[in-house]
Amino acid sequence: MEAEEKRPRILIVEDKQDNVDLISYFLKPQNYEIFIAMDGEAGLEMVTKHNPDIILLDIMLPKMNGFEVCERIKKNPATRFIPVIMITALKDLKDKIHSLEVGADDFITKPFENVELLTRVKSLLRIKRYHDELEQKNKALLRMDQFKDDLAHLIVHDMKNPIFVIQGNLQMMGMGMNEPTAGLLKKYVDRIERSTQHLLRMVLNLIDISKIESGKMKLNKEMIKVNETIERCVQKIWDYPENKEKKISMNLSDDVTILSLDNSVFERVLDNIITFSSANINSSGEVKIITSFEKEEVTIEIIDDGIQIPDKYQHAVFEKYSQVEIKNEGYRLGRGLGFTYSKLAIEAHEGSIYLDNSNVLGNKFVINLPKRISVPA
Repeated sequence: MEAEEKRPRILIVEDKQDNVDLISYFLKPQNYEIFIAMDGEAGLEMVTKHNPDIILLDIMLPKMNGFEVCERIKKNPATRFIPVIMITALKDLKDKIHSLEVGADDFITKPFENVELLTRVKSLLRIKRYHDELEQKNKALLRMDQFKDDLAHLIVHDMKNPIFVIQGNLQMMGMGMNEPTAGLLKKYVDRIERSTQHLLRMVLNLIDISKIESGKMKLNKEMIKVNETIERCVQKIWDYPENKEKKISMNLSDDVTILSLDNSVFERVLDNIITFSSANINSSGEVKIITSFEKEEVTIEIIDDGIQIPDKYQHAVFEKYSQVEIKNEGYRLGRGLGFTYSKLAIEAHEGSIYLDNSNVLGNKFVINLPKRISVPA
């Protein structure tokens, strides 16, 4: 059995009983559910209590006039889309103009004809119904989007566990492969382990992007020696066989202070950028890393002499939804959303990261971190 269609609710706010009776007489044959308020304050209470689909509001009311009532209704996010028809005196243009200024959707003058009243009511009820239907569809879409986000987050989160298991077992296998006869097998184990590390980094990037964007990312800050962290990341990346012939030079200033950073997050940012730079150069190419401290900022520059990202993508490389477009034009920006994660993570530390391609060749990534999150070395 189909549910009975909900009757439109109409609130009449009018202090003259004769007018209330007349309006009700015109409306009742249309099967509307009618509520009555005899003053402005009572009218606002009825709006909150009954959430009407339309309001017929007289201007001259005790306690609070119709203009004030209408203005409050329209300024309240919960009620601003309820249509309001102001009931005005005949030929009073000033009241009509003021009615529109406070947000009224229409007005009707006294004395009014039943046909005019019903036409205006039906028209605004139809618009209100369309609005309510759109709002319900929008809420359903938002719920579906949230469901998809939650599901994706759950799947990505669950991917971490088997990766950790794979890494742990590979490390245990590697410890028993130091004999010469196991050298070839150990090489393959090392490759698999690096791939799981890359996969884990992509998974963690996705998880943290979601957390940062939703405001749920909590940084576990500790005192970090920036130069030492950079050296550690470089050592790990240049241990990969494919980087053995490539050059890496570091000019790390002694003036760089110890910073209060989330070590895990900061290392992953460096890993994302340095890994891209090392992969972007050929076997005779070079990556330079420079740190400096001036103008109340610690600056880290990561420079490669490889394929330059085009100027038109200079500001888009860190944007999540630009990655596909850039990739389709033949420019590989590392794995997953590493650049997007790096930007959000640095900004969470009150810093900035950008691509400075003023050089003729290659790419220069610049990371700035403010002095105010640092302590003396």
